[in-house]
Amino acid sequence: MDYTTIEVTRDDRGAVRITLNRPQRRNAFNDTMLRELDRCARELNDDPTVRLVTLTGAGGDFCSGRDTAELSEVGARDSGRPVPAAGGHESSMFRALEMPTVALLDGAVVGGGLGFALQCDLRIATDRVKLYDGHLRAGMAPSVAAWYLPRATTVGRALRFCAHHRPVPPEDLGALGLFEAIVAPHELEAAHERLVAPFLGTDPRLLRHTKALLREAQTEGYEATMRRVGLVRAIERLGKPA
Repeated sequence: MDYTTIEVTRDDRGAVRITLNRPQRRNAFNDTMLRELDRCARELNDDPTVRLVTLTGAGGDFCSGRDTAELSEVGARDSGRPVPAAGGHESSMFRALEMPTVALLDGAVVGGGLGFALQCDLRIATDRVKLYDGHLRAGMAPSVAAWYLPRATTVGRALRFCAHHRPVPPEDLGALGLFEAIVAPHELEAAHERLVAPFLGTDPRLLRHTKALLREAQTEGYEATMRRVGLVRAIERLGKPA
């Protein structure tokens, strides 16, 4: 599939990389990018050989949020609805991915771009990352960050982060608890390879089953999770020779 705002590459290990590719706009997303990302995510879920998806940005920035050139159009579109749309309703495609996901964060990670990063299962940042929500400063409550941040860190840390009117200082990044590692920019790829190595040696089907089980276990009781494990194992046995 050809794309105009993202690049999608794949290696022979089943590792897919999605690169947000609007560097002239610091990879700010527009409606076209959202549609392309949504289509890409659905196609990846349909491919049983994909083991891992990594999300990154071109040109030294991850994503600077919604393209400001479209803000007035988006505001008019949302305000015209009889019932306001839920926050993040157009940009939850990474949450829907069934396989493990990793965000590689450098430069701007702002607003909706932060939402993209938080939807990924794992995150690695460089020590020059500019992590910032920005919704409060713009007169709005946070969107998807309101759900992800308190689960990834604490309510208090999430509140402090959202209230910041500037990016988090580098020396405070580790205290947020959001990253598997914080490295120098030239070390980012090596840190990524170390992180993803266990996934790339695992059956892609079992990876997806395990991710689904872990997600459901966040809201289920112990007995319900064990029943779900039993059902998944029974399904897995159906595909094995007697």
